[in-house]
Amino acid sequence: MVIGKLGKAMKDSALGIGLRTFFNEKFGEYGEVRDCTVDTAAGRIVAHVLMRGEREPITITIDRYELLQENGKTYIVIRKLSTTRQWITLLLNRVLDGRRFEIPTSVSKIL
Repeated sequence: MVIGKLGKAMKDSALGIGLRTFFNEKFGEYGEVRDCTVDTAAGRIVAHVLMRGEREPITITIDRYELLQENGKTYIVIRKLSTTRQWITLLLNRVLDGRRFEIPTSVSKIL
């Protein structure tokens, strides 16, 4: 049981690092993801992001997402998220709902 939990923790940690890199490359013009944690069992991703022009980071929680496989590629579709700034929550849910993003092979291999 301990080995299984350790393996899950290592997998989730590796996913967090991969997703942090992915988000920084994809959305780096808006800010920097400082850290990203993944809980695959709960289906949740939490990131602390320092937005450009801001002094304090915000927390973005992806509460619900889907992973899709198509033509040998893996995509993430964000269905619901929340942030520590209400207006950003409203904007991102409107802009990102149903939109899919290709996950790099280096990250999708861990899934």
